[in-house]
Amino acid sequence: MKLTELKTDAVREPLGFALDPLTLQWQIVAESEADEKAQVRSVRVVIRSGGSAVYDSGEMPGKTADNRDFRPELQLEPRKAYQWRVSMQLDNGTEVSAESCFETGRMQEPWLGRWISTPLDKDKPPVFLRTVTLRQKPVRARAYVCGLGLYEMYIGGRKAGNEFLSPGYHSYDRHLQVQTYDVTDELKAGENELYFLLGDGWFKGRLGFDGGWPDLYGDTYSLLYEIHAEYADGSCEVIVSDGTETAVPSPILFCSIYDGEVYDSRIPLRQAPDERRIPVLLQAPENIGPLCDRRSLPVVKKQEFRVKELIHTPAGETVLDFGQNLTGWVEADVDLPSGASLTLTAAEILQNGNFYHDNMRIARTEFVYISDGRPAHARPHFTFYGFRYMKAETSDGSPVKAEDFRAYHLRSDNDQIGQITTGNPELDRLFQNVLWSQNNNSLDIPTDCPQRDERLGWTGDAQIFSDTACFNMDMTAFYRKYLWDMRAEQETRGGETPNTVPCIHRPMIGDGGSSPWADSAVIIPWNVYRHSGSRSFLEEFYPGMKGWVEFERRKEEAQGGEHLIQGGFHFGDWLALDNDVPGPFGKTDTQFIVNAYYYRCTDILSKAAQILAERKDAVSDAAVNRACFASDAADYRTLAEKIRGTLLKNWFDADGICTIGTQTAAAMAIMFGLNPPSKQAQGDVLSELVRKNGDHLNTGFIGTSILCAALSETGHHEQAVTLLLNEDYPGWLYAVKLGATTIWERWNSVLPDGSMNSEGMNSLDHYSYGAIEAFVYQYICGIRIADDEPGFREVLIEPKYDSRIPVADGSIRTPDGTVRCAYRTDGSGKVSYSIEVPYGTTARVRLPGTEEMILHCGNYEFGKS
Repeated sequence: MKLTELKTDAVREPLGFALDPLTLQWQIVAESEADEKAQVRSVRVVIRSGGSAVYDSGEMPGKTADNRDFRPELQLEPRKAYQWRVSMQLDNGTEVSAESCFETGRMQEPWLGRWISTPLDKDKPPVFLRTVTLRQKPVRARAYVCGLGLYEMYIGGRKAGNEFLSPGYHSYDRHLQVQTYDVTDELKAGENELYFLLGDGWFKGRLGFDGGWPDLYGDTYSLLYEIHAEYADGSCEVIVSDGTETAVPSPILFCSIYDGEVYDSRIPLRQAPDERRIPVLLQAPENIGPLCDRRSLPVVKKQEFRVKELIHTPAGETVLDFGQNLTGWVEADVDLPSGASLTLTAAEILQNGNFYHDNMRIARTEFVYISDGRPAHARPHFTFYGFRYMKAETSDGSPVKAEDFRAYHLRSDNDQIGQITTGNPELDRLFQNVLWSQNNNSLDIPTDCPQRDERLGWTGDAQIFSDTACFNMDMTAFYRKYLWDMRAEQETRGGETPNTVPCIHRPMIGDGGSSPWADSAVIIPWNVYRHSGSRSFLEEFYPGMKGWVEFERRKEEAQGGEHLIQGGFHFGDWLALDNDVPGPFGKTDTQFIVNAYYYRCTDILSKAAQILAERKDAVSDAAVNRACFASDAADYRTLAEKIRGTLLKNWFDADGICTIGTQTAAAMAIMFGLNPPSKQAQGDVLSELVRKNGDHLNTGFIGTSILCAALSETGHHEQAVTLLLNEDYPGWLYAVKLGATTIWERWNSVLPDGSMNSEGMNSLDHYSYGAIEAFVYQYICGIRIADDEPGFREVLIEPKYDSRIPVADGSIRTPDGTVRCAYRTDGSGKVSYSIEVPYGTTARVRLPGTEEMILHCGNYEFGKS
């Protein structure tokens, strides 16, 4: 037996993160048959700091120590390193243990450093310089930094940390994240040269489509830092931003999230002449939120790509093909004459063999490097691109060599936990496309797309995909940061959820409260809870969940209806294909959608409140909290039933069938549980609607995510698989057949002849339709979370075999370990099954032709000769 995957607040060894509440997670792995049968007798958690124990749980009965969500009652101190050990005794006498660590940031400690800014042109990025002298080599050193819009810190020419685009994208007007860096290795005795590059980023640069808006949060480059250096003799020295720095014009002449970056290496970065150095200003940025420890996962390089093909197009262009649509940038080894430049321009697709950029709209997506005449390694600093192709141009006609270029995929540093393979190359490519679109749209926030002049945290895309996202990746820490921004935005809007988070507070398509975009405040935390089993997470974001439902409640009460929300702008079943009227809006009545989601969110909220009312390990005001949650549970349960009654009255006939004749409405009625007694009959209606449409879907964002599940739930699994396997338009394999490596915004963003759809909005990296993968995990591979045991503590394994998919193998690394279900046929039609159940998990297994089985830890084979 061993203990692995030790995390603090769902992050491995977090440095400088906000840890409120503090939770610990670990995984128990059985390594033998004896381990599989052993029972955990007791668990003990000890936390130390400075060599002394600051928390000791004592020996706890095994069943009371929640390895998904252990919550020690400990008052943390700022800038402290903590080590924690979990020990476990088994009933066979075996004892195992494992250790991990975390380190707090500044917390609420007053700052010694002061904000500095520059008197240079506000549209020209600066470099802040300083030389500091240390009396000896530190044994431990930490830098606490925040720069606006974006920054990189260097010590002696070496970049601090391995992350990029700090401090990330968040609601700067509500809170401002501080990053903590371990700079022990970078600092030395004697002189240390510090410099900080700054760029526009989301804080200061252009944001929003149709031209967007500059300076949304501020118009000034600003920097704040403290460096705490500890010496072997126990003394400490603190270096802070205090106005003794100087500023010089940056070699970064221009930078923009959408438009790219221009870097002129002829402008000296280090050892700038004294005549170029300008005193800084002691000036704090205006209209920003309070400083706080980070919640964002670091944005890091996750994968490297070499050039797959160097293309010389019919138009005479030189294009680098990296073989995969990805988010990140391209770095190059450059050897050009002084003043000559290399220009890279990003694109997702070629047209007629030539470079194509129109679907980027007005985003320039360029990187320009101007040479100083010396060989150099060039990379962007304060931008990123969504691309498969890069057009490469040299101003002096120097040849472009494929070996000089590398593409790097950048995203937030979270882990893949789920995987599906079938042996069908096209189906497996689809699953890879879903994963790539998820990764490409996970750069600090869940974006709609990573390439054009948008890249915003649209809440509807995020909530529709969130279930699939949690199957594929460990999303707890990533969504925690996003929901932290969302909750902050809700606080200024009376609980209303904006359509984008962070909200850019400028007129775009609607502003907030649009269904089903705004329903993300309830659905995302609920999905994370179901997958992670963390009640602490649910409790942390319960106020935002409640805030949204209460906002809707006040709205419908003010309208005087019987629990019926009326009017307002709503995206509805966005980009559905069933509306005869041109445009992006589907045919399904938006008022039905609004109120169906109102019911769903209220029902979820009542369940969340009941779960929190029953929590036994609350560490503060437990009795009061449980009573409040219990009261909420009863209140929202009653409200949900009243809303459901209104839905049945307005949109269902006497037989309990939804009267809106669309695939989306029928699927919502089934999957939202709007009228359980007529579920099967409603499924038959849905099946007929699909049949009449030539066994093809015509759904949009809402319906597509639940359509196949609704069919399978009501006995029409074969038809659901037909939809999954359709190779023509509209179908998931249509794009795969055309060479897609990501999920598209429209079903036919690219037409069968390879040309782009002229209707516009043709992002080739939009994950919403990738929500189908949750269906494959749950209904084809058959791995489902039990309703009453979140976090895969109990799973229902019920694969649904279809001869058109002769092999299916799905696995998920759950909080307890890997759950796996696979089936395959031997060619004669006989189906065999392989099932893996991790330690601590109970599996209810339903296989064709057998009684339900209860399986515990182990590997099982069924149906093999």
